[in-house]
Amino acid sequence: MATDRLHLMLYRAILLTTAAVALVLGIVAGLEAPGITPEYQLTGYWRAYGLLVFAALSAYLGATPPGAAVLWLVVIFHKASMTMTAVLLLRHEVTGAPAAAAVDGAMVLATLVALGLRRPAARASRAAKEQSRAMQENARAAKEQSRAVQENARAATARAMPERARDAPERRRAAGGGGWALASSSTP
Repeated sequence: MATDRLHLMLYRAILLTTAAVALVLGIVAGLEAPGITPEYQLTGYWRAYGLLVFAALSAYLGATPPGAAVLWLVVIFHKASMTMTAVLLLRHEVTGAPAAAAVDGAMVLATLVALGLRRPAARASRAAKEQSRAMQENARAAKEQSRAVQENARAATARAMPERARDAPERRRAAGGGGWALASSSTP
């Protein structure tokens, strides 16, 4: 159980860190795109948008309960295909291919590690929800038990009190007494 919680924390840390790195790289790529020569500007913006989409998907996977198999496939396909493309372009000495291969490759590895942690993280997430539900149910049951004890105490007190003592306040009111009376003084 403790190991599953550690996996959940590690799972979220990897995905959210990857999302933060991709966000920063996407913003930097977007800011650099206007300065690129016109024939490569579209590629610069495409890279920026790809990094921003990857950041959003990674953040979503890290913030929600582990699951969403199709989303995992999309994220891994995107980064793996970018890594393979960059690696294939290395032999043609394409500018930026080494950096793209390194960055996208690191993101693929981080995503695959997080994917490996998905099942234990899901167990920890479910266990935390079940524990929270159990605690709420216990609190509800304790409250009901407290009410029942109070009602039983009132009923026992009423049964234990002699009838004459229970009726005493009514008899005093009927007789016009039962309270403190102030003595009125007459003034000369």
